[in-house]
Amino acid sequence: MNNEQQAKNLVFSKGQDFSDRTKVTKQSFSLFFDRMLKKLKEHTGQAISKKDIADMLDIDYELLRHYVNKSKVLKKRDCIIAICAMLQADTSDTNDGLYYYDMEELNDYNPRDEMLMDILDEQTQYFLTIDEINQKLSGKFFPELDIIDHRKKKDIIKPENPFRVIKTSVECRTDELIYGYPYDSLDTAYKRLCRIYAFMWLDDNGRKGYKLCAEPDGFLSCTEYPMRGEWYHKYDSPENSGIFKNCFIELQRRAMAEKKRIAELLNDTRNYHERISAKVIKNELHVFYETYNYTVPELGEYYLMDYVNGEYTLYVSYKSRFMRYYLSEQEYLDLFGKISDKYDEHYSSGEQIESAIASASTDRKEIIRLRVRAYRNAQDKINSLIDRLRSGKAHICNLKEIYDNELDVLSYYKVDKAYQCSYDPEYGEIDGVGLDKVSFSIPGDMQVELSVDDLCAGFKIGLSTIEEVGIFLMTHKTFDLAELLTMGLVSPKSD
Repeated sequence: MNNEQQAKNLVFSKGQDFSDRTKVTKQSFSLFFDRMLKKLKEHTGQAISKKDIADMLDIDYELLRHYVNKSKVLKKRDCIIAICAMLQADTSDTNDGLYYYDMEELNDYNPRDEMLMDILDEQTQYFLTIDEINQKLSGKFFPELDIIDHRKKKDIIKPENPFRVIKTSVECRTDELIYGYPYDSLDTAYKRLCRIYAFMWLDDNGRKGYKLCAEPDGFLSCTEYPMRGEWYHKYDSPENSGIFKNCFIELQRRAMAEKKRIAELLNDTRNYHERISAKVIKNELHVFYETYNYTVPELGEYYLMDYVNGEYTLYVSYKSRFMRYYLSEQEYLDLFGKISDKYDEHYSSGEQIESAIASASTDRKEIIRLRVRAYRNAQDKINSLIDRLRSGKAHICNLKEIYDNELDVLSYYKVDKAYQCSYDPEYGEIDGVGLDKVSFSIPGDMQVELSVDDLCAGFKIGLSTIEEVGIFLMTHKTFDLAELLTMGLVSPKSD
């Protein structure tokens, strides 16, 4: 029996549970409620109390307190969902709340649950009251939230929607994906998530037409037809859009859902089989490669190898980490919302893996043995890319592909005036420089002199600011990839 089969049999025989749920106690939901209430206070900056949540639910405070402490039996699943909605909990947190109450979690196989999941995931940005949630549910012919039998019913005047929705759709510009090889580059100054728009066409009983547009970043606009030509208006939030409020909430929900879908695909190397790139991270040049453990996929493991300063390190984790390397910290935070740099295992050499095998328990030996092949495979992939980078067959940022005129780099770094550039009178392009070198201030109260060639070379390795170019040159004394990537390079090894 080979190592792969032994490792697979081990997984199935052990029946490993990777769940990190804690043991449920009577106090679990109370602790969950307190944690979410504290989080809500921090998010809103308001002193929200348990009584305020009861008022939002339109139930008696003492009754809510009994439900939270589980001193009274609560049998209505919708009540827990409503409590979580008022705490502005997302789907994941709401499922925790349901779990602590031993109730069925939300799932997208149930159409009403799916709609509630969408509402919950948007609550932190576009808060809806219970009545507004019920309006959305009833608008799709789903039952309203069943909180308690004797909840006071308010005389709610539901405004009629004066519009007829003609069309609602989401569109993306797919020519600007955040990961790929645009401009024949591993990394590019133009990388970004494809732009997403959600559109809605409305008809005001044949009198006027409206085109509403929403983007995930909060851009909202309305164009009216006809009105002496065309009327256009931008809104800063759905709450300030008057009669279009619910329409914009729906559009932003759709736009955010599409952004989340694309982001989840981008953040998981399993959708690419394997990925490799190179860039400067914290002033050091890294080459990194990631793939999934397809040999025993039941383990849920990702292998990421990082080469920097002549050292190869293999990281093993239960989450894909490639995009954490590929993007800057702020770009990753903006796109995915949180950062985790925790790794479950890491190895700096094949010998270290062999040592781990020798000291491992019997049921772990064959699993760790898989790391040997993963280490060698990743090392071969990285060595191959390094060879191509050194020979000019691969590029971190391909300057000639990105700019027809290399002097446009000066505009990219916003230093064209500092170099006293001259411009072509017909096309307005930079056609020359008055100064070949300019001195710049960089952090640490230091001065660095940079030539036009230095800026071109810095751009080619993906540096995005003058400060980054200056600090890198002062530290490494060169931008030459052949020199930067030679130290510590080992010959590829066969398996």
